[in-house]
Amino acid sequence: MLSGFYIGNIFIPYYGFMLVLAILMAGALGFVLTKRYNILFEDFIILFAYVGGFALLGAKVLYLIVIADQIDCSRIMEPDYLNNLMSGGFVFFGGLINGIVALPVVRKVHKLDVLKIIRVVVPCIPLAHAFGRIGCHLTGCCYGVKYSGIFCIVYHNNLFAPNNIGLFPVQLTEAVFNFILAAVLLIYLRKKGPVIGTIYIYIISYSVARFILELIASIYCRKKKSRWHPIFYTTISNNGLLVTRVFCIICMLS
Repeated sequence: MLSGFYIGNIFIPYYGFMLVLAILMAGALGFVLTKRYNILFEDFIILFAYVGGFALLGAKVLYLIVIADQIDCSRIMEPDYLNNLMSGGFVFFGGLINGIVALPVVRKVHKLDVLKIIRVVVPCIPLAHAFGRIGCHLTGCCYGVKYSGIFCIVYHNNLFAPNNIGLFPVQLTEAVFNFILAAVLLIYLRKKGPVIGTIYIYIISYSVARFILELIASIYCRKKKSRWHPIFYTTISNNGLLVTRVFCIICMLS
């Protein structure tokens, strides 16, 4: 199973294709929203680019921290090893935290009304994320636990996921959730709720969804009950930390 497709003699990786599609769809939604709410599209692009760039950096750094004990420092200068290491993955919450850090940076550097623009940026994030998770499914990375129930997926000759066994469709489940979350945020935006509410809805909803998916994984992996509690408390404490940080930054921007 190829991790992409050909257009003529040109090989297009699934993940790269979906990443480009994610950016285009988020940009298209942002264009529509900026016109509707009288915001300059150029300002949207600036904020979206900063948030996206900071988020990618934060997600990669946290990923490297998580796998630090697996990194062979003696090979860090080898091009192939470094390339594999840097393309290995991302941790979403690292991206979320650093993406939030980008907000006061944009306000200070570009003198933009961040609170006004962030209203239309937030719904674009889960939309882009959904397409990215579909890319994960097509590529076979970030695969779910062994599972033989309804909607299980089976890979054949995949370079990343286990082959010929049923797996929980975690990538597609998360993609569907992100599409729904984007729709909810658009409805909230239309009702003109407070800006802080937009951010709260996104962070708390996604955090709860990830917790549920991790809980499902722990159940099917038959982990001991005693290990559920650390997962639960870690997730809740992370959510509290993130929400508190968001609140503080929003207060600074007000």
